[in-house]
Amino acid sequence: MAGLDRLIGALDRLFLYLAGAGLFTIMMVIVVDVVLRYFFSAPLSWSFDLIGMYLVTLVFFLALADTFRRGAHIKVDLFDVLRGTRLLLAAEIIGYCASLLLFALILHQMAINGIEAFLANDVVDGTIPWPTWPPYIFGSVGVGLLIIRVVLATINRIIALLSGRPFEQKGGDQLAGEHME
Repeated sequence: MAGLDRLIGALDRLFLYLAGAGLFTIMMVIVVDVVLRYFFSAPLSWSFDLIGMYLVTLVFFLALADTFRRGAHIKVDLFDVLRGTRLLLAAEIIGYCASLLLFALILHQMAINGIEAFLANDVVDGTIPWPTWPPYIFGSVGVGLLIIRVVLATINRIIALLSGRPFEQKGGDQLAGEHME
């Protein structure tokens, strides 16, 4: 399981670098668009479509799994007093299983929409006929990796619950989905 976690961690980092490159590209396109718009009255007609369809989708979905791994997502701390207890482990397992069902539905719908858009050669009407399927690929890959992360977190908690040992961090690294203080 540790080998799989390292492999998924490498994918997390790769996707995080791609998300960072996407964010940098968003900033650069906006800067160029603003300079051209206000100093030369010649805005980039394609910037909104590129940013809105491709880059924001890439940044959001490719950072999902690493955000979950680090525990940086929004998490309700109402039950902080239960930290380290079997009750909290059981509640997290139930929550993660429900999340897996939702994420699987999202992944399924994204994959179907992406395949249909690709096969139909769907494009956006505009200056540049941008294909509509790449955002579905970004979303599918990001949600797919998130599903793997949630499965690993669920397995870790099931093992901890069944073994009766307290669930804690290993070393300085956060375990999948473990909340950071």
